[in-house]
Amino acid sequence: MPSGQDMNGFKVALVGSEHEENLSLRYLAASVEKAGFEAEIFAYDGVAGTARNAVVEAILKSKAQVVGISVPFQHRAQALLTLANDIRAAGYDGHVTSGGHFATFEYESILRDHPSVSSIVRHEGEDTLVELCQALQSGGSLAEIAGLVTRAPVQKSLPIAGRSSNQPLHVGPERPLPKLNSLPFPDRRGTPMQVLGVRTAPILGSRGCYADCSFCCIYAYADAAKGPRYRMRTVENIVEEMKSEYHRRHVRLFVFHDDNFFLPYAPKNIERYEQMAKLLREEGLTDIALVIKCRPNDVDPHLFRVLQNMGMIRAYIGIETNSDEGIVSLNRRITSEDNRRALQVFDEIGLYSSFNMLIFDPEATLHGVESNLNFMADHTHIPWNFCRAEVYAGTPLKATLESQKRLAGDYLAWNYQMRDERVELLFRIATTAFFGRNFKVDGVANLNMGIRFDAEVLKRFYPHTWTQDLGRRLVAMSREVGGTSIQFMREALAFARSVPLSDRRAIHTFTLDLTRRITKVDFALLGEVKSLRAELERRVNLPMPAGSSITGALPWAAETARLGTSVGLPISTEQLPMPALAT
Repeated sequence: MPSGQDMNGFKVALVGSEHEENLSLRYLAASVEKAGFEAEIFAYDGVAGTARNAVVEAILKSKAQVVGISVPFQHRAQALLTLANDIRAAGYDGHVTSGGHFATFEYESILRDHPSVSSIVRHEGEDTLVELCQALQSGGSLAEIAGLVTRAPVQKSLPIAGRSSNQPLHVGPERPLPKLNSLPFPDRRGTPMQVLGVRTAPILGSRGCYADCSFCCIYAYADAAKGPRYRMRTVENIVEEMKSEYHRRHVRLFVFHDDNFFLPYAPKNIERYEQMAKLLREEGLTDIALVIKCRPNDVDPHLFRVLQNMGMIRAYIGIETNSDEGIVSLNRRITSEDNRRALQVFDEIGLYSSFNMLIFDPEATLHGVESNLNFMADHTHIPWNFCRAEVYAGTPLKATLESQKRLAGDYLAWNYQMRDERVELLFRIATTAFFGRNFKVDGVANLNMGIRFDAEVLKRFYPHTWTQDLGRRLVAMSREVGGTSIQFMREALAFARSVPLSDRRAIHTFTLDLTRRITKVDFALLGEVKSLRAELERRVNLPMPAGSSITGALPWAAETARLGTSVGLPISTEQLPMPALAT
């Protein structure tokens, strides 16, 4: 908490996932503490049992007057909202609020089905949460707080969860988005996570994205807010935060979580990051590394050489799809040539990158899936993963499927079937067979990204330990992971094209056999990854936690953490009914 401020006993408990430092919680904590309140952060990743019980007990022990639960994505919404029920059942009678992307759009459903939740903070919540605390402390009305949704009339106490609440809602006025430079730097309590002994911190240089992809909840969230869809901090403000982290907590690796690091105009980007490079040099921050995200159309050789000279060691590039129908259906506003050119630039300048592919979408065809597989096959030296385009609250994709009466499930787990029933069949086969490889944090696809990222950290911070032979072996392993995925997917594609759609026995038998063969290959690849990681750790010669070179977070797997289906269970040919296949 800030020194010299009177906390007057009013406390805020902030709850959410902390696989790494949760910037949304930490910006909120910094804002309420700047306003004179005390904030405590409680890490909870939605795990039931003793983990949830421990968080409930800790919240009660804190005697916080306000509990804020961050619900950014719907695949964890139920688990996080259940926490509100638990603390009410344990006797908590304070104010429970929730916020995030998901809560911003689904506030009606949340307040209807979770009476334990007192209010919803919509859009960016720093100022709204401060005003909520001030009103609760003074006994003032909550009804006119901009950005806040409450039940009307506002109640001091709420029923225990388990019964729906049909009270009308009071939606406060829209709140203008904050000026990013005016926000206090996020609360950085605690020891930074480490990658191969290098202290690491997430950071934001902007909020929102200039693009408008149909599946993207980030675009939907920013577009629905009152203000610009994409805002950037000044480079002076960013460097000031980096300097603070560099000197105070000795952070050397900065993972930028900007959904897009760039403007859609190369000269402006070059000007911005040349200025940032100059400021970093002047401050002596030359022994650092950066991780960023970008779109294919952002990739300019000059720009990325500037970033490399600043210490950029990895770019996650949003390829998403390379099929003609996918580019249109997902509103990517790029071309296949953009995708290939961007990856070629990275190869030419020697920059490590990774990407994900949404090879299944509502309008996917078998030809389009094959086009995506061909693209992935051309780039097996680059770690990638693949899945389906999922449906998130507030997105144009959700609205389109809803208008077409193709949307199934509910606000906690939207689902749909692809228009082509053979593509739907292929999706179900692939999701079953590749579940362990693609969707687990410790699956081969994520571990491939992880070991390659670790290697870039090694190359940057321990250059005397790096050898070309190690680099060749790492790339060879990536080619094996990617190559076997392509091989197995092409088998599944050929099967889906030819099998009689009514032959359930053949479908089941093929899927089970494919799953077993992928699992067998993965066992061998897991051994290879473990051997390579042990070698990296020996080269660094630092004590590492057993079995892992990563402490506290998985920065290299951040983009694949949400690849699983929004249905909430692994989709398989047995767990969900088969699509309405023709006979």
